[in-house]
Amino acid sequence: MRLLLDKFTDRIFHHGSWKGYWEVLIQQIKPAWRDGYFRARVITVSSLSTDMLEVVLKPDSSWPTHTAGQHIALTIEINGRLTTRVFTIASGANTYQRDKQIRLVTKVKAEGALTPYLHACVPNQWVNISAPKGEFVWPKTERSLLMIAGGSGITPFIAMLDDAINNAEVNQKAVHLLYFAKPNEHVLLEELSTFSKRCESFTYDVLTKQKDGDVEAHLPYFADAHWLVCGPHAMFEQVETYAKTISAPVSSEHFAALPVVSHTSLTESETFSLVHNGQSLTIDNQQTLLLQLQQAEQPVTYGCGMGICHQCQCVKKRGVVRDTRTGELSDSAEQLIQLCVSQAVTDVEIQL
Repeated sequence: MRLLLDKFTDRIFHHGSWKGYWEVLIQQIKPAWRDGYFRARVITVSSLSTDMLEVVLKPDSSWPTHTAGQHIALTIEINGRLTTRVFTIASGANTYQRDKQIRLVTKVKAEGALTPYLHACVPNQWVNISAPKGEFVWPKTERSLLMIAGGSGITPFIAMLDDAINNAEVNQKAVHLLYFAKPNEHVLLEELSTFSKRCESFTYDVLTKQKDGDVEAHLPYFADAHWLVCGPHAMFEQVETYAKTISAPVSSEHFAALPVVSHTSLTESETFSLVHNGQSLTIDNQQTLLLQLQQAEQPVTYGCGMGICHQCQCVKKRGVVRDTRTGELSDSAEQLIQLCVSQAVTDVEIQL
C-alpha cells in the first residue's frame, strides 16, 4: 500500500513519498516529524569540559535498539536549515532498555556546522535521529581486547564496556584501554574508574602524547590481543601500520579527513562524479545537480526549479555542494539539499 501511495504522490504531486507530502501538516501535531526519520526528545544538555558536551535524548518508542558501539545521525534545524552530523552513542543498549534514553558525547568545534548549536537545545525540544548504524561493536573473539581511544573516540568504548560489564562478558577475557587526549581534556574518567572497580579484568591508562609518547610505543605489550581503535585518522594509521607488522587483528572506526575543496571560480569548468542509488554519473560544476540528472534521463522528483517548493529535496550522503543563490558551500557530512540550487564542488553522493 505504501508503495502505491508513493507512486501516486510522485505522479500527481511530484513528491517522492506520500508521508513526505503531508509533512508540514503532520508537524503541527507532531513537532519535528519527518518522513524517513525518527524523533527524539532532548532530556538534558550539559558540559563535561570546556569543549566537550553531553546530550541525553529520549527516542520515540519506534526507534530500534542499538548495539553498543553503533552511531546515529542527529539532525536539528539551524536558522531554518536542517543540518545533520553523525555521533556515536555513548551508552549501552542495557541503559536504553532500562531508561529509554541514549547519550551522545561530542567535542564542540567553534566553526562546526552543528555542535556549537547543541548548547541552545533545551529540555523537551524535539530533534531527528536515524536508526543506529555501524559494525564497530564488541568483537566475537577468544582473544583478550585492547581498546585504543583518541579524544572523543572514547565514546563507543564507554558504550561497549557499559553493556559488556553488565552482561559479564568482560569477566571472560582481559580488556585494557589506552585513552589518549590532550592534557586536561580526558572525559568520563569517573565512569572508567567505576568500570574497573566493578570488573577486575578491565584496566585502563589515561595518556597524553606529550607525556607518554605516540601510541606505537604502547602496542608491543598487547601483540596477542584483538585491537579496537577509534580516534583521529593519524592514530588509526599508526595502529594499522604496526598491527600489520605483527599480524594483530584490528577493528576500527576513525575520523576521516574532509575532502579538499577546490577554490576555482564558477567560470573554470571541472568534472566530478555523482553517485546515487548505486549509479555513477559524470557531472560538472557549471550546472545544477537537478538539471544534470534530468539530462541523464534519471528519475528525479522536482517542482519549481528555483529553490522555493523543496520538492527536489534529497539527502546528500557525502561531498560538498555550492548553493547557487548565496554561493555558500555545504560541508562534507550528510545533510538535506535541494537539487535545483546545488552545484557540485567535489565528488558527491546523494540518496534520491
